[in-house]
Amino acid sequence: MTGITIKNAANQVLVDMTMFISQTQGSVDTGAVNGGITIPAPPAGKTQFFIVVPLVNVGNTGKLPGVTLSGSTLTWAYLYPTNGWGFFSANARIYYGYY
Repeated sequence: MTGITIKNAANQVLVDMTMFISQTQGSVDTGAVNGGITIPAPPAGKTQFFIVVPLVNVGNTGKLPGVTLSGSTLTWAYLYPTNGWGFFSANARIYYGYY
């Protein structure tokens, strides 16, 4: 079995990653605009995932995109009130892969 198990002094398991080790397949920068890409399918029996990481300081007004993963299509969109309160679309990097 591949992975890592971390236990405390009382032999309690704190982290058990022996079953589902993640594999990053790639990343895409949003450029602070809505978009989408086609990504590779995961191997049989694996589940795809994504993680959104801001590339700028979002503070109180920066908004990250909502991301959707459907089949081999990864899309993102910025949605927030545009009533003059100074919100902005924050550039972000979306990492994707499988576990």
